[in-house]
Amino acid sequence: MPVEKEAGDRKLLIGLAGAGWIGQHHGENAAANPHAELAAVYNPDTDKARTFVRRCGAAAAVYRSYEELLQHPGLQAVIIASPNAAHAGQAIAAAQAGKHVYLEKPLAITLEDCRRVAETVQRAGVKLAMGYHRRLNPLAQYARRLIAEGKLGELVLAESDYFHHVPGDWDLWAWAGKKDVAGTPIHGGTGHNIDLLRSFCGEVAEVSCYRDVKMPRKIQMETEDIAVLSLRFESGVLGRVGLFLGPILPFRFTLRLFGTRGTLDNNRVWLDTMPGFEEGIRLPEAWIPDNVQGGVSETWKQALDAFIEDVVLDRPPLNDAVSGFNTAAVCFAALESARQGRAVRPERL
Repeated sequence: MPVEKEAGDRKLLIGLAGAGWIGQHHGENAAANPHAELAAVYNPDTDKARTFVRRCGAAAAVYRSYEELLQHPGLQAVIIASPNAAHAGQAIAAAQAGKHVYLEKPLAITLEDCRRVAETVQRAGVKLAMGYHRRLNPLAQYARRLIAEGKLGELVLAESDYFHHVPGDWDLWAWAGKKDVAGTPIHGGTGHNIDLLRSFCGEVAEVSCYRDVKMPRKIQMETEDIAVLSLRFESGVLGRVGLFLGPILPFRFTLRLFGTRGTLDNNRVWLDTMPGFEEGIRLPEAWIPDNVQGGVSETWKQALDAFIEDVVLDRPPLNDAVSGFNTAAVCFAALESARQGRAVRPERL
């Protein structure tokens, strides 16, 4: 629902931690929201932060430390888009300072830190929204309507893949491939898929995983660039999630839902009420995720707008810290499964 504010009400003052690629996108979206103001930016490279602030037309103060950012006068919320290893500490500090948090995935790079974030947010009474924006993707919204209307029947199998060609000579791997900085791609990429399937199928009862490193890079991965996860949901639905960073093909984020009465395969739908299986329903190709902000398929802006509404209207976020923990717990269970060679039950909050 749109936010309605009386004349004279002040805008929500937001700070941004991290002015890298994704942080700049979030900062631009915050600056563009009519009910918010990008008031402060923290980035270790302050020149980069100032260049970004000028480019997006915000009147934001630039700070050289995160602690200074949190002390900005009147600051009410923080967008955390720092390297993954900083997420837990920054989210906890923000919550303890009484700031609401929009947190880029993953929640943290250890399960214990994920728990600490969720518990701190709960004690502080602030809102935390995870940056798993794909729940708002048009395909996902359409699929949710099909399920609610009973047109797919009872879900039997749910699948989602994260295949992304990221060249091996990019400097990105200097941090993205490091376990102590980025965690693992199962969190950074596949967390989106797990979160999306959880939104359809409920909580995961058990996960099995195989993972490996296959693609050559200037700076080699320490964790995995390929993984296959098999999921069993408490609802009885079976699931499969695939991760591959480096395949020679464009970005692919897929969604396939198989029910007793119908199937959704990305932008194709077949229902048992149709006379045949030849054509089915073709949904707009523009709905298929492409990992580029600005198209209808990539809902980074909508997710941040929803967070701003959550704070202004004092309503619970769609994807809060508990949900973020439960997605992360599946990721950690997958890593443990690959290590032990057996199925593992994820922890739960």
